[in-house]
Amino acid sequence: MPPPLSSFLHRIDPRQSLSTALGWLVFGLALVLAVVAAAWVGQIVRSNLLQQYSLRLASAADHIASELNLALAQRLQSVSISAAMLSDDVRRNERGSMQRVLSNVQASFPDFVWIAAADADGQIIAATDPDVIGNNVYQYAWFAQGFIVSWIEEGVSFNNEEYKGDDHEAEMHGKRFLKLTAPIRSSSGAVLGVVAARLSWDWVLQMVRDINKGMSDVSREEWLLIDRDDIVRIGPPELVGKQWQQDAPPVFAPLSEFGLSSMPPQLVLHRMEEGHSYLVAEAQQGDNESLQQLGWRVVAIQPLDQAVAAVTRVQWQIAAVLLGLGIVAAFVGLSLARRLTRRVRMIASSADDVLAGTAQQIAVPEGEDEAARLGAALDRLLRALQQESDGLRQLNAELDHRVADRTHEIQRLAEEARYAAVVRERLKIARDLHDTLAHSMMAMLTEIRLLKKLAETQPEALAEELIEAEKAARQGLQEARAAIGQIRYNPVRDVGLGVALQDHLNLFADRTGLACHFDCDPALATFSEERAETFFRIAEEALRNIERHARARNVTLSLHKVEDGGPLLQMAIVDDGIGFEPEIPHHGHYGLVGLREQAQLAGAQLLIASEPQQGTRVTVSLRLVQG
Repeated sequence: MPPPLSSFLHRIDPRQSLSTALGWLVFGLALVLAVVAAAWVGQIVRSNLLQQYSLRLASAADHIASELNLALAQRLQSVSISAAMLSDDVRRNERGSMQRVLSNVQASFPDFVWIAAADADGQIIAATDPDVIGNNVYQYAWFAQGFIVSWIEEGVSFNNEEYKGDDHEAEMHGKRFLKLTAPIRSSSGAVLGVVAARLSWDWVLQMVRDINKGMSDVSREEWLLIDRDDIVRIGPPELVGKQWQQDAPPVFAPLSEFGLSSMPPQLVLHRMEEGHSYLVAEAQQGDNESLQQLGWRVVAIQPLDQAVAAVTRVQWQIAAVLLGLGIVAAFVGLSLARRLTRRVRMIASSADDVLAGTAQQIAVPEGEDEAARLGAALDRLLRALQQESDGLRQLNAELDHRVADRTHEIQRLAEEARYAAVVRERLKIARDLHDTLAHSMMAMLTEIRLLKKLAETQPEALAEELIEAEKAARQGLQEARAAIGQIRYNPVRDVGLGVALQDHLNLFADRTGLACHFDCDPALATFSEERAETFFRIAEEALRNIERHARARNVTLSLHKVEDGGPLLQMAIVDDGIGFEPEIPHHGHYGLVGLREQAQLAGAQLLIASEPQQGTRVTVSLRLVQG
């Protein structure tokens, strides 16, 4: 990795600097807030824009409906005025005067194809078009309505005649028109006839063009003129002549594109047969307005996909602006974080110099803020540590002298321990010699004294007693050899205390013929530390005393671990011999003294329980270390 890139990555790593970590924190928070604000504002903008669309469409629809109503009302009013002007002429049957009035009205409103007056029987008596004079219109609905009130309706002509047949055929071959009528009344209110005027459909189309021109390019919306049969008459070419699905079910799926679940009250969503969806606002109309009489409705529309695109575009623009502001705020926060942590970085840099050994104190920033207090505290702590370090060096020097003294003392104690071990070994050898050679020599001395007496008193028994003396000497020799072998061989260390005791008890039983029993915990079978040897020697001495003095028939040796305030190793040797009194001293016999000495050297407790003719029990207890 190139050095500049490595240095840059090190500087922006939040693990390397508190200021960088704070900067990344501010950066992340700013971006998160920007995203959340963009989403929140986007929802508000979507709702507001859709509300604006509803007001805009509703306003456009009302404006267009007002323009159409006004134009139709003016022409219907002209027809009503004409009817009022023709009242006297019709009553006097002055057709010339009626013809002049009608011509003047048509001159004022050239949009009329023709205007005519009919009498009460439906006979046209005057008209601007000579072809309609003399026709009878009594059968037409507009004539009947014109007898009652000023009226306007839509009709279809076929070959210049009003068509009364099938509507579909009229659509295919006829021409649409508007018929405006008003009653001719006398001064007393009697109906004398009807004035009728005909507006061509071209006039309607011209009105539409004029209305579209009057609307600004910015606010102009597409709009529809729908007749009483819900057929689109005016509007985009793809919708003209198609059925307007006024009662179509609501369409909710496209609303998810707005992030909304419902429409504003001014808007309605319609889907046409070809699948296109439109936002629709219908103009509000009064009961007596011209469009209401015609059964026409004016609705302003906008394709849903266009509205969605416009709203989404605005939302993305707002999101981009907020995100840009968030990024700017993040970088500003990063700069402020680095500036605020500059004093902390100074403390950290001086601490690094102290660790590297290039400085002896912490650089304390000026001021009384947290950074200054932190630097002062670290500097005091460093000085205290330096003082403690000096004290520790002095203490280490003293400890070195003390360790040297203790080493010499330990060496001296080791020499004394080795001497004590030699003394213990000498005592052990002395006990072994006492137990073997002393007994053998005593037996031989007894035999020699007996031989001397026999030589004086019974010379004939001397040969037999010599044989016994020889046996005693041979047995002493064997015991001496066995003692030397025991000094050379250590069965406890080789096979363990339990196994060594069992083997020795088996040899004892074979040699003496006594009934011997052995009981040992399996966990103690391999116990082989230094104190185990002492237990073995105590058992040897106890069995030797049983063989020579007890006159027993049964011997039991047991080795167990018991719980008595902690683990306790306990060995018991029991016989059913003649017993003795342990408290009475036996001069010249050192067996019991040897047992007590060996138990004392091992740190064990020796207990001898015996009474005459009650046998003897020797118990040795040793406290073990827990675990």
